[in-house]
Amino acid sequence: MSAHSQRSSRAGSDGDLAALEQAPYAEPAIASPSLEERSTVQAPQGTFASLHLPEYRLFFFAALISNSGMWMQSVAQGWLVVTLSRSEFYVGLVGFCATVPNLFLSLLGGVLADRVDKRWLLIVSQVLLGVIAGALGLLIFVGRIQLWHLMLLSFLSGVVGALTNPAFQAIVPEIVGKRYLMNAIALNSAQFNLTRILGPTIGGALLNLLGTAAMYFANALSYFVFALAMYVIRPKYPPQHRAAYSDGIVNSLLAAWRYVWSHGLMRVVVLLAVVQTVFLFPYTTLLPVFAKEVLHAGAMGYSMFLTAMGVGAFIAALMLASIGDTPHKGRLMITAQLVFAAAVTVFAVSRWLPLSMLALPFAGWGMVTYMATGNTLLQAIVTDDMRGRVMSIWVLAGLGMMPVGNLLAGALAAWLTPTIALVLGAIVTVILTLLAVRWEPSMMRPQVFTPES
Repeated sequence: MSAHSQRSSRAGSDGDLAALEQAPYAEPAIASPSLEERSTVQAPQGTFASLHLPEYRLFFFAALISNSGMWMQSVAQGWLVVTLSRSEFYVGLVGFCATVPNLFLSLLGGVLADRVDKRWLLIVSQVLLGVIAGALGLLIFVGRIQLWHLMLLSFLSGVVGALTNPAFQAIVPEIVGKRYLMNAIALNSAQFNLTRILGPTIGGALLNLLGTAAMYFANALSYFVFALAMYVIRPKYPPQHRAAYSDGIVNSLLAAWRYVWSHGLMRVVVLLAVVQTVFLFPYTTLLPVFAKEVLHAGAMGYSMFLTAMGVGAFIAALMLASIGDTPHKGRLMITAQLVFAAAVTVFAVSRWLPLSMLALPFAGWGMVTYMATGNTLLQAIVTDDMRGRVMSIWVLAGLGMMPVGNLLAGALAAWLTPTIALVLGAIVTVILTLLAVRWEPSMMRPQVFTPES
């Protein structure tokens, strides 16, 4: 997503340090003054409850436009790289340039988010990303684009995105408060997965009609739209405390790691996210291999795989938005992780296309259900002054670990077979997930985070 997997993952909430020292079997009961919900006579309910809030509604539709622009550029960029290089290697290399900053800079982005105004950090970053996309579009339009331009500017986009993604995650609870946190995070995931389904189709049609440069200009415009929306938005629940500048970057990061590790629930949520990213999510990288060499479904089959996965992810997001702030977040996450592993196993061993297609929506459902619920749970616990750094650890567990998982899956697929690579990953995931439940039984207990009114 170059700079936009970065956009995809945007949401948040809060907690109190004293609650982090509770007994292992105690039910968390955390209320953060900065995110308390003011009492209302009739609070909006239902799947789209958060959209009744004007500030979030603007945020949601701006992100929808922004993500649509990202997918349009993504389609054009893949085609452009192949045209310029006639090599699949460079397609991967440009993608690597855009995503590798997440591995090294996400934590620094968390420090930034805790020290500066998240809203202005996002405004500046979106303007910079828009300028980069516009510059690429101009180079294409005048016929001067070269591969090194794409690699350099994709890397710069990745740097900006990595430094601001934690702020994007952490600003949502400042907009919606705790009452609508899970609903807002789920709706964010829904709009992203909707654009993932529709964006490539629309982008492909417009690419033929308007050309490659237009896709980059459209994405640049979408960045500016989001920047303008953030300028207009005024968060209703701003943080009461920010991290001190005097702490130093290294000390700030170490404090965040100690903070997460000291709370059993947070620790397990993050570690299981790493497990999912490294051992399960790489199945998406191997989808083309299964489409071409295992199931002999061709390019159309690969497209169908992506759509099926996206449909499951979209359904999961709408389901989470509908159920709202369930107290059974931990139980839901464990279920999702096991469903994800089972779906990947079925897909890996299947040699019948309809069965493979049936498994992929469950994989998409499990992935989004775990990640969206985990995001909500962390943000319901974390204190304001730690929010950005904890979200940066969450981003590192997801986006940052993707290159590791893809490398491992690729090596196992080449050494053994793609089927064995995916099945081994699923088995390891199930074992580690069950061990995590035994290690931290509170994952299966209700987690209640009641906003004070």
